[in-house]
Amino acid sequence: MPTGSPSLPSAADTLGHVLARHADTSPDRCAIAYFDTAGSQGSHTHAELYERAGRLGSLLAPLAGDRHARPFVLIALPNGLDYVASFFGCVLSGAVAVTFHPPSLSTTRAGRNYDLRTRRILGDCRPAAVISDTSLHARFEQLSAEVGLRPLLLDPRTAAAADLAPLSAPLARPDDLALLQYTSGSTSEPKGVMVSHANLVHNAAGLARNLGSGPGQTAVGWLPLFHDMGLIGMICHPVYAGMTVHMTTPAGFLRSPVSWLREISRTQATITIAPDFGYATAVRKIPEGKREGLDLSSLRHALSGAEPVRPRTVEEFAKAYAPYGFRRSALMPVYGLAEGTLCVTALDHQADPSFTDSSAAQLRAGRVCPAQEGPAVTLVGCGRAFTDDTDVAVVDPERRLRMPDGEVGEIWVSGPSVAGGYWQREQATAQTFGARIEGEPERSYLRTGDLGVWYADQLHIVGRRKDVIVHHGVNHHPQDVEATAEDAHPAVGRAAALGIADATDPGLVQVVLLAETGDYNSRDIDHDAVATAVRGAVTEVHGLPVTAVAVLRPGSVPRTTSGKVQRREAARRWEAGEFKPLAVWHSDKAVKGA
Repeated sequence: MPTGSPSLPSAADTLGHVLARHADTSPDRCAIAYFDTAGSQGSHTHAELYERAGRLGSLLAPLAGDRHARPFVLIALPNGLDYVASFFGCVLSGAVAVTFHPPSLSTTRAGRNYDLRTRRILGDCRPAAVISDTSLHARFEQLSAEVGLRPLLLDPRTAAAADLAPLSAPLARPDDLALLQYTSGSTSEPKGVMVSHANLVHNAAGLARNLGSGPGQTAVGWLPLFHDMGLIGMICHPVYAGMTVHMTTPAGFLRSPVSWLREISRTQATITIAPDFGYATAVRKIPEGKREGLDLSSLRHALSGAEPVRPRTVEEFAKAYAPYGFRRSALMPVYGLAEGTLCVTALDHQADPSFTDSSAAQLRAGRVCPAQEGPAVTLVGCGRAFTDDTDVAVVDPERRLRMPDGEVGEIWVSGPSVAGGYWQREQATAQTFGARIEGEPERSYLRTGDLGVWYADQLHIVGRRKDVIVHHGVNHHPQDVEATAEDAHPAVGRAAALGIADATDPGLVQVVLLAETGDYNSRDIDHDAVATAVRGAVTEVHGLPVTAVAVLRPGSVPRTTSGKVQRREAARRWEAGEFKPLAVWHSDKAVKGA
């Protein structure tokens, strides 16, 4: 355990109690600051955040019945001080925060899809209140009415100005439901994950211990706060540890990727968190001329938690920013998921990222073996269980037996950070959260749906069970195929590999590669050459015949808010002809599946 790391939480702790202590013992320390491309745009000390959240909590507390009927409160705001104050208003009052993103004002497909998702979530959790900008109240009123609701509509700035006394003390208890975190839906329709106050504190404390987080340290990030990696990693964990957080919006990062690194440099931040594509963007979209003056030497931990962590990204970012003080050992691959609150495994805080080159043929057969000859697949080590009381098992899902080290199985997790299940989905909860390992009946496990392997005392993520492409009875993990496609030609930025069942014969599978170009401005890319290179590389490395390769503009492939490929949605769009490729290679053949 790093020296000076926070102690274990008290059994009576919630994040509301933690914030109350900070407001009492370090009232003037900055808790949250917001920045954009123009610089700092405001901040809250611990005392200011506690008072503002307490005022909002005074509005929310009367909505509750008894403590077993906590009201749900939908938070639909952009990243900023308002979002953080609203979340902690729920935490203090005992209301259940339903983290959501602000609606698109578009009337196009994106806007209509947002309204559909909003209606489903409103109908699923039936919130007593919605916190959003006043300009959106009419829209939420209409969407709520369509599912038979009339929630209280609140604007956080109006609530802050209300003549209300803050709550005198936090009202929630550790075993109360704190958060309904809707899954991002990379492989299925989103479900509401029930996260308790105890789950939040355990995960935040575990992250703080692993990272050595504490007062006087700074974190910088841009992840969306309606997603678990942003909310728990960049808000709950730093507030628990007494750190200062500087945040911006995902849109702000995309407009000016260098603003993220400049804020790290300016504040001498020790921690940042981003998905893989954030680090890749910082390499490809920030020219060397804009990197001048950066000082990244203060960064002790740059967490990468996307699915998957790309070895190429790790190496390219470390090489590109070494001249500006960045240490390769700071880049820390982690593994987690919403059903586990957030973090599940992490590297030791002093360890360098580690890669394992496995024989591609052996990995297809379900085991990791060092590549002696022939094609290889590089796997990234994501460390060990992030707390001593968390068990991370790799299991044969059919026999329900632990797999030996080096053999691929489904990742199962047990521990205090595992959430309570899915809201109002008893069957799905029992199937996903109630697994038992044969011979170990005393403990239940969360089935993650992810495939992994223990090797060299680290967990390595291989892929998702539902996304596996089966060819001649051999499993091909799309993440590995995508990595091969991205390395096949310098013009490829990101790729998606799809296995699509043939409409005329269920025994056939079409293998489709969607390759996004990596440069928005280039007009000189030979698209046919890209398609040819991708097809050839995937066939050579994986022995996988390719049905089609489509070269697409950046951003064409649907992804979740955390950057994961939505392969089912991508397959649907491909079959519906909704993509507008720059070029397509098609074999007019399908390959035999299992």
